[in-house]
Amino acid sequence: MKVKNRHSIQEDETVVQERRFTGVTLIAAACGASEMLLNQLLTSVFHVMVFAVGIDELRSTRNAERLKRELRVCYPLLDHLLECVDTTGSDRAVTCSDLLGLVEVMLCQENHLLQSLVDTWAECVDSLYGFLLIRGRVAVATSSWWQLDPEEKKLLALIVSVQGTCAACDVPVFLPCKSPAVPFRLVVCGLVGGIQICALCGPTPSLTEVEHVSIQCWKGAVDTLRAAEQCFPRNFPPSIQLDTGVMGLLLVDRQAGKFLLSQNQRTDAGKKESRSLSGAHRVDILRTFYHQVAATFMNQSSDNSEGAAAYEQPSTSAALETYWCSEYHKCHALRHGATLLCVLYASAVPVHTMSPHQLWGLSTLLFSGHEGSFRRMKHPAHDADNAPPFGAEAKTE
Repeated sequence: MKVKNRHSIQEDETVVQERRFTGVTLIAAACGASEMLLNQLLTSVFHVMVFAVGIDELRSTRNAERLKRELRVCYPLLDHLLECVDTTGSDRAVTCSDLLGLVEVMLCQENHLLQSLVDTWAECVDSLYGFLLIRGRVAVATSSWWQLDPEEKKLLALIVSVQGTCAACDVPVFLPCKSPAVPFRLVVCGLVGGIQICALCGPTPSLTEVEHVSIQCWKGAVDTLRAAEQCFPRNFPPSIQLDTGVMGLLLVDRQAGKFLLSQNQRTDAGKKESRSLSGAHRVDILRTFYHQVAATFMNQSSDNSEGAAAYEQPSTSAALETYWCSEYHKCHALRHGATLLCVLYASAVPVHTMSPHQLWGLSTLLFSGHEGSFRRMKHPAHDADNAPPFGAEAKTE
């Protein structure tokens, strides 16, 4: 499928236009957003349309009014995607759609046990694609689910969040890259609180059968699920300690199409910058910083047609670190291949100490024993077993 792209960049506005088919043209306009970000937005919007009605309906424009009616189910998803390019900095609740084309994950100490339970449950419902959502974040998933396109994983997690908490639901979905013409059944069962178990199924089993299997598989794991839910909103285990100078962090794995976003609840409440930055404001700062860093460190994929992954690839730039400084905070980013770590610091943290902080923190997070969430990698100069708390200043003899 050939995509024709046009763009116009003015002093305070960027406009991007894409023509997918004879009768489908997408246009995005925004203030303060880069062309790269708007191109990614249009790609995600098109995938939402395919996700809802299938590629054949979009190619056929014989009944435009019927297509418009069918696409109304997309509106909640599109609203979430538009939040990704919202530069107003409004104090809103954090959603799992804060970064385009990436699914949000969380790290739990119970990951190993949860992984075994999800694999067993998915086998019982005859599905290769099972995943567990905790407060809209993917905790664990089957290996086949992780092999899906990043856009598909994003939309599957997002539509479950949009549906809200319910005992069970059964939604037909088209996978934009894997199966754009033949729908799967997305089956969702609520477990406890804000936790849902989900799978992509064929014509069988029925929703009633899936509910019965879910009760049998998960009835003995209620305490484990509730313990895992306690990681929210920190989104990683309390065993990984952050210094009080760290106000938040964003860890992105572009190759796997996932990210982890966390706020440090141990920040010094007496500091002026800690009092002035709300949780949502911290998230907005990290997100804005990430978009600037991604434009510098990463290159937008030039081929988004025929199911190509719509995410940035590691650039050939030799730059590995960058930072921002303001009156109330500092931001620092460290890149390692396709993995990017962005950290929000209190303004009192000296710039020259931020680089060791990042290296210790990156090593600690990736070697914390949660293999199911981020790829393992190790900086040759650091040993994770002896790492100080993330953000603690490196000591010298």
